[in-house]
Amino acid sequence: MYFVGFQVDEVVNRFSSLHATPIPRSSSTLDPAVAILEKINGVFTFDQITPQSSAVFGIIFKGIDENSPENYFIRIDDVITLSFETLAITIDPPKAGPWNITVPVNVNELVGLKFAVLKNDMVLDSTIIERYA
Repeated sequence: MYFVGFQVDEVVNRFSSLHATPIPRSSSTLDPAVAILEKINGVFTFDQITPQSSAVFGIIFKGIDENSPENYFIRIDDVITLSFETLAITIDPPKAGPWNITVPVNVNELVGLKFAVLKNDMVLDSTIIERYA
């Protein structure tokens, strides 16, 4: 299975090995993309740092009711689902994060995709990734 041009296992390896990296300054003239999750008061931003890598920052302020990162997931467009545990997202109920990682993807490929946060199989909140203007 592929995720925006990369095999899923490669994305998982890069996601898990690149957690807690500093967010580099953008090299793009384009606005970053954003996923705003109103029910759980969360925001995730995607900023292009090179032509094929992006810095992702995320934080959730409510709706996380247990400190079990293996039970919470981020899903992008039903293509990839990764646990908070895999992504090294810390939980302090009712919050999760803040966290940031660098991923091997161009922001343009994410715009328009569905972004969701799940607890086990239940969607806590979802939205479409859009350009932040």
